[in-house]
Amino acid sequence: MAKARQHEEHIQENLLQRSQETIEEAADGDIEAEARELMTQERQEDKHIKETMLSRSEAEISNTEA
Repeated sequence: MAKARQHEEHIQENLLQRSQETIEEAADGDIEAEARELMTQERQEDKHIKETMLSRSEAEISNTEA
């Protein structure tokens, strides 16, 4: 009877450990997805800033030549 109880406890511990690993993997995946989204957003913002600076520089050059 003690062996059966130990076996049951071992099974419960394994299930708990697997559940925790699954939750951690899911959380890691969510974090990675969010990081990718933020990096994409940052690249788009950088591109927009560069385009704006280029446009302003071109306008400034055009104004000084006129």
